[in-house]
Amino acid sequence: MSTLSMIASSNEQHVATDPVSEIEYHLVVAEFDALWGRPYSDANRRRMDHMICVIAAFEESRGKLSAS
Repeated sequence: MSTLSMIASSNEQHVATDPVSEIEYHLVVAEFDALWGRPYSDANRRRMDHMICVIAAFEESRGKLSAS
């Protein structure tokens, strides 16, 4: 199991994610990358945790993550 899927699995209990389109997926990835370079804050961390769930759900739906 990859680190991304482990984080997503632990966060799925707290965050409900709806399937996103491929365009939305790319926008979320771009926003995640932008937040990664910003100074740490609790708000950014919560947003990034949510994004990890969205990204993992999309990738899993496309068969990019192994389901364990």
